[in-house]
Amino acid sequence: MQLSIKGHDLDLSDALRAYTERRLRFSLGGFATRLRSVDVRLSDVNGPRGGIDKDCAITIILRQLGVVFARAKGVDAYSTVDCAASRARSALARRLNRHRAGRRRGHRPSNTRSERRADADK
Repeated sequence: MQLSIKGHDLDLSDALRAYTERRLRFSLGGFATRLRSVDVRLSDVNGPRGGIDKDCAITIILRQLGVVFARAKGVDAYSTVDCAASRARSALARRLNRHRAGRRRGHRPSNTRSERRADADK
């Protein structure tokens, strides 16, 4: 799994970079064979004004199943990384479970809400 960590308007210290890498490897390590790359973008939205302004966006590119995206915002960069990593793990597990369920049924599950509603109405 290739891991890219970038900071935008945020001082990306060695400690924050190491923490982010460790947290993502822990959260996504079980899926490593299915992942092509993971891109993390940490940013400070408001700059020095403070507030809920740290943003962590994680983009996961899978080997065959497309892209999974997760985002979190918060006051602290470390807690924002935790929340985004947890969301990324949940979204990735959900995507893989849908793919497995579709293979068992002999077709791919519907991806849009309208298609899922149409299937539920049948």
